[in-house]
This record gives sequence, structure tokens and C-alpha cells, in this order.
Amino acid sequence: MKIATIKDIARIAKVSSAAVSRVLNNDMTFNVPDDTRHRIMETASKLNYRRNERKQKNEPNDMQQLKFGLVIWCSEQMEYSDPFYLSIRQGIEKECVKHGINISSVFRFMDESNTNIDAHQLDGLFVIGKVHIDIINKSTRTRNIVSIDYVLSDEFDSVMFDLPKATRQALDHLLQLGHRKIGYIGGISYIRTSEGKMFNTDARQKEFEVILKEIDLFNPNYVFVGDWRAEVGYELMKQALEAEDVPTAFVIGSDPMAIAALKAVSESNYKVPDDIAIVSIDDIQLASFVTPPLTSIKVFMEEMGGTAVKLMADRMRGRELALHVTIPTKLLMRKSCGADTADT
Repeated sequence: MKIATIKDIARIAKVSSAAVSRVLNNDMTFNVPDDTRHRIMETASKLNYRRNERKQKNEPNDMQQLKFGLVIWCSEQMEYSDPFYLSIRQGIEKECVKHGINISSVFRFMDESNTNIDAHQLDGLFVIGKVHIDIINKSTRTRNIVSIDYVLSDEFDSVMFDLPKATRQALDHLLQLGHRKIGYIGGISYIRTSEGKMFNTDARQKEFEVILKEIDLFNPNYVFVGDWRAEVGYELMKQALEAEDVPTAFVIGSDPMAIAALKAVSESNYKVPDDIAIVSIDDIQLASFVTPPLTSIKVFMEEMGGTAVKLMADRMRGRELALHVTIPTKLLMRKSCGADTADT
């Protein structure tokens, strides 16, 4: 005899699997009409549904029977060229295993692709990257959504790292080393909307300008911005080195751009860190293997992904108030900054 599942009950009662799970787990915070609650309980009784009382405590809502999706705004090729979102995704996948969560659908937005996705059958959705809330609202009925690296709205959970603080850590370090002519290399941020890209100044660049303006050290000629691609970091550093007035130090918005910028410096008459100090943001694995090893602000990317899953699990247990979690960052000193205490 086939054992009844939550999906069976949901199909017959014409409700979502998440609704069935919360009703059967006596979640009194779940606001559902009495007739719907009665229909679910009656269907479960007719199907002779039995809960698995031995289920682990971290799986109280039968999440193994629910369907979850992942929205990510970059291609697989982009993921491997810049591991930021790849590491977040891996953090999600590892934590999902612990919670019995099944990612059944993955939706990718490429730069030129359309934004039509169908996630209406999903019980929960993880959104990695800057995707506009309108795209999500038209794509799914679920309110169980966690965004990573962007705040969709106050209605949904989010996980971020503190971009302004990371920039301040990088700048403070260079200022403490005595640098006063500090440049910035980075990219232009954008939000993916149904009409295309909505561009804006990146938070790293904004914070860089604010901090240096406060101490009267900002020079707009020291700011070099393009796309968030490694090869652009190379091109922008080349451009900076060709100027008459070259900064003695740079904050670079991502490690892939910084590694490419190191190559540009190595091809010039300048040396890192003797002539130019570099501090980047990310701390990808490759950062410690380049020459010289890259001083970087560590972003705990896998932890961001793992935290998103924990928020989802907590949400599925009935929490209604949205939470916005900020993951801290950490300065890791290596040779590229020129500090005497830098690690090899």
C-alpha cells in the first residue's frame, strides 16, 4: 500500500505543499481559513497520513517533500570566472543537504536573456544577485523567499555582506600605511529588471568617495570604473598607469579585477608593493597564490549561502517577520599592501 505524502494531500486538497505542512504541524501562526484547514485535515485522515515522528529536529516541516528553486543572475561561465556567486551557491547547496531541502529548479538570467521564469509550483525560492522584485512577484506565488547580495523588499528575508564596511577596512588599512594618493578600480552595479538593466553607482565606490572626501583626499582622476570583469581590471590599471599622476595605492572592488591589475603592473615599470600597494575585496582562493599574494577583505560567501538556507528553514517553521542579516568581513594582510606584518 502506497504511503500518503504531503504532496498527495496538497494535490487532492488543492493547496500548496507548504500549506499542508504547516497545518499538519499545528502551526497556529499560519493564517489560513478554517474551511481550508479542515479540508487539509480531512484529506490527510482519508489518506491515512502518518507523520514520521523520528524526523530530525531540523526538518520539522517535512521540507524533503517541498520544492525549492534558485534564481541566479549570471551564467555558469561567469560563475567560474568570478567565484563570488559560485561560492554563495555552493554554500546554499551544502546547507540544503543538512536541512533536507531539495533544489528542484534553477533559473539563470544572462545579460541578454529574457526574464520570464515559471516558479509558481515552488514552495520556496532563493535569489542570488540583484534581481528586481517585479520579476520575482510575477514569477512565483510563494512568499518564502530569501535574497542573497540584495534586499528585494522588507517583506522577504535577505543576506548581505557589509559593502561599505569592507571598503572602509581596505581604505583604513592603506591610510594607516601612510598612503594619501589612493585610487579606486571597480565596476558599475546594476539591477536586473524586466525591461533590462538599471544601472547605479556601486556601494564600494560610493563609500570610497565619501571616506576620502571627509578627509580631503579624494581625487576624481584616481577613480577608474568599467564592467565587473577581470580583463577590465587589467585595462583600467593600464589606463591608470599611463596617467601623469599615478596613485601610490589602489582599492580594487573584486579579487578577479585585482589579479588582472597585478598583471598590468607587472608589465610596467612599477612594482607591487614597492611603488603601488593594492588591497582588494573578496578573498577568493586564488588571492593567496598570485605574486605578490593579494591583501584582501575576506567576504564569507559560503556562509552567506548557508545563512540563507537557515533563514528559509526558519521561515518554513512559521516565522512571519522578515529578517535582514549582514555577514561581517575581515582584513587578510598579504604582500600586495606592503605592510611589514603581511603574511606570505
